[in-house]
Amino acid sequence: MEEINIASPAKLNLCLEVVKKYKNGFHEINSVFIKSKFLVDDVSVIFFDDNKEKISIKCNNPNIPTNEKNICWMIAESFFEKSNKRTDIEIIINKRIPSLAGLGGGSSNGASVLLALNKFFDNVLNDEELIEVAAKVGKDMPFFLNDKIASYVSGSGENVRGIDKFPELNILVVVPNISISTPWAYQQLDKYQWFMNDNRRKKIAFNMQKYAKNSQDVARYIYNDFSLTAKQKCDKIEEIQNAMRAFGAMAVSISGKGPTTFGLFESSYDLEIVKSILKKEYKDFFITRF
Repeated sequence: MEEINIASPAKLNLCLEVVKKYKNGFHEINSVFIKSKFLVDDVSVIFFDDNKEKISIKCNNPNIPTNEKNICWMIAESFFEKSNKRTDIEIIINKRIPSLAGLGGGSSNGASVLLALNKFFDNVLNDEELIEVAAKVGKDMPFFLNDKIASYVSGSGENVRGIDKFPELNILVVVPNISISTPWAYQQLDKYQWFMNDNRRKKIAFNMQKYAKNSQDVARYIYNDFSLTAKQKCDKIEEIQNAMRAFGAMAVSISGKGPTTFGLFESSYDLEIVKSILKKEYKDFFITRF
């Protein structure tokens, strides 16, 4: 028996532009993703020698499926198929990242399992093959395969370019107790975003990754195309964002399709003060430093 443990961080979209809809129904994006140092799941993969060649999953969150619908199960099967390797594994997920919140917890968990499997089998797949396997299962997953804190992400999520020397940021996230489905969010975006594929749009995400050298620069480029649709689904988003601005946030937005709302603050001290204020007001919401 062997066990491999991998930290599985949340992700945040500092900027998210949806710039095209493909014929297959997927969308092209330009985005800047960052990983959290504070909001992290623990993923363990245990390898057995009994040759049963089965997958089992345990999770501390009862709302997470532990069968073939779990993204970790899907990525393990995809890895076995691509590598022609197979063994009996148990995946244990200790969840801290809220699910269905635009924080990429599932994709992060899947990427962690993929890395653990590849490590166990002596890196049988190269980087390109890992990205290929990951992108087929989850469009956000390739981002979690690189070791950079921040990346410029394009295509449907499979094109990931790590950003060197990205500034450290003080970000507070608030997750309202409502979920927003991905199909619904994109349907609404297709309906209302008439300028989606207009090539006169400013390249906000590209400019962020190129020009942002400090938190003030980052604040200038924070943007998300899903802001309108998320606020239609959850009226608390606007309220939370106004409160963050009132208490000193340099910029506010949502991550992914929402409903996670975040504020960028100038200092850790400012962030902690606002966190304590919001926790008293929104007792049922998940609130933490990102």
